[in-house]
Amino acid sequence: MVNVLIILLSVLLQVLAAGVALRTLRITEHRMASILITLALALMALRRAYLLGEQLLKGQLPPWLMPTEILALAISGLMLAGIVLVRRELLILRKRRLTADSSSVRARLEVDRLAAVMEAAPLPIWIAEDPECRVIHGNPAADALLRMPRRSNHSQSTPGGRGPGHFRFQRDGRDLPPDELPMQQAVRGGKTVRDAPLDLRFEDGTLLHLLGNATPLRDAEGQVIGGVASFADLTEVRLLETRLRHTDKFESLSLMAGGIAHDFNNLFQAIVGNLELARTRLPDGHPALAYLDRLQGSLDRATSLSREILHCSGGEFRRPEALDLSEVVATVAAEHPGALEIHLAADLPPVVADARLVARVAEGILANALEAGPAGSPVQVRTFAHRMEPLDLTVGFWPEAPPMGPCAVLEIKDHGGGIPPNIVPRIFDPFFSTRTVGRGLGLASALGIVRSHGGGIQVESAPGRGSQFRVYFPSREPSPTGVCPPAPAPGNRRVLLADDEPDLRETLVEMLHDWFGYEVDQASDGEEALALFQRQPEVYDLVLLDATMPRLSGVEAFRAMRAIRPGLPGILASGYAEEDARQQAQAQGFTDFLKKPFTGAELRDVLERTPPRP
Repeated sequence: MVNVLIILLSVLLQVLAAGVALRTLRITEHRMASILITLALALMALRRAYLLGEQLLKGQLPPWLMPTEILALAISGLMLAGIVLVRRELLILRKRRLTADSSSVRARLEVDRLAAVMEAAPLPIWIAEDPECRVIHGNPAADALLRMPRRSNHSQSTPGGRGPGHFRFQRDGRDLPPDELPMQQAVRGGKTVRDAPLDLRFEDGTLLHLLGNATPLRDAEGQVIGGVASFADLTEVRLLETRLRHTDKFESLSLMAGGIAHDFNNLFQAIVGNLELARTRLPDGHPALAYLDRLQGSLDRATSLSREILHCSGGEFRRPEALDLSEVVATVAAEHPGALEIHLAADLPPVVADARLVARVAEGILANALEAGPAGSPVQVRTFAHRMEPLDLTVGFWPEAPPMGPCAVLEIKDHGGGIPPNIVPRIFDPFFSTRTVGRGLGLASALGIVRSHGGGIQVESAPGRGSQFRVYFPSREPSPTGVCPPAPAPGNRRVLLADDEPDLRETLVEMLHDWFGYEVDQASDGEEALALFQRQPEVYDLVLLDATMPRLSGVEAFRAMRAIRPGLPGILASGYAEEDARQQAQAQGFTDFLKKPFTGAELRDVLERTPPRP
């Protein structure tokens, strides 16, 4: 009876082992092996159960405690234990695999999220994939910033210098080696690098100002395996800061220069008038005429200096006209035969400019270039057409933002010793000069003139490599201007004259009366002139008013006079920059304009152009 129980227990263990093997089907990848083991165990259990049943039916019970049955029971138990252990290991492996799969999914999600952030981020972002930063990939913004193909290697730390060569990073004019870039510094030092300033210069000369940040990437053990970097493009911010500084400087200079020139020109006007009056009182051949000639020469030089001061502030834009820049430059270059290499474009867009002032700019920069170069070294002069783009404003001196579009460019290049980087920002400052002798007004005057024409100047220079100046003149169409109809001879007419300078006023009274036969009533300021006019508004054929006077300016006085008597002819005189004053005069209805100091001939021309009283 004990043997029967042992056999039944052995069969039960085999059935259990087959069941466990069958359940293993769900957790193993080797399903066929599990099925075969299950079938084998099930068949073994059926065979033992069948044999036991036959013996029981025949009444042939096995002997008491047969060793073979005990061994079979032990084997069945071992089979069940082995299968249970195998299933347990498979469960552990499956759990690990599921955990790994879950981690892989999470990692994949993180990678996808990072890729999405990289794609969508407007800032350039780079990731170094190794501690040596030999492989660095960037997002689309980084590709665009460096002008690189999508998914290309941006690293400049590649072995053998095989990195991109169409750009270089700089700081204070010095090329930075790869080890000094923010990414490499962060990875090498294992520390975050913040707000590292650097410049990005391309082969075509484009210069971008950047601010770099970088941090190392670490693995689970804390080892540095790469890095992440991002650059902010501060070019527009730097450009605005520079433009604001230049604008503040030029506005301050304009106020100073305008005030100085106004006072000087009032004094010069009195001197010019008295000189001409003195000449009319002296007979031909009088010895004093020689002294007057010398005085006239000194006055001409003083007047020229006054104009230089106005040029520095962007004033004195006297005769704007549509002109060809190449023709103006050709005239200037003709004065230096054999010393220049000239390449002038024939299809430049027209610019509206004062040819005399444009020539002065070309002469000033050309004189500096000829002086800077070694003896026998030619200076290259060329003109070319260009379309103004925002990137052009990242380099050079632009007092005001010019309109984007076509422009004409003058380029002058020498082969001299070059300009040190710390000097370049100051070369356009008034009275700054590196020469032992010299006023230093030349380049300041040139930039002021270019400013008055809405342009800018770029300078490229380095010690030992010479200097290159590019002057940009935006193209503009000439605006129609009105022409005063011819007028009859002045005859015996009455003029109301107002000026706050007594000497100048007396001189003009004498010139108007003695030379042109006018009856003159004079006033010391605009308020006094308005009071005189209000008493007898119909007696005056013409009013001649200074633009700047105490209590009431010439413009304000004329506006009040016109309210009383519409159509009143008026002439505005000013020592300030002519273009602004002329526009102001035309806007207020003045018939004409006189720029101080003016000669008797210029006064005569204006009087002849003045129409008769309405």
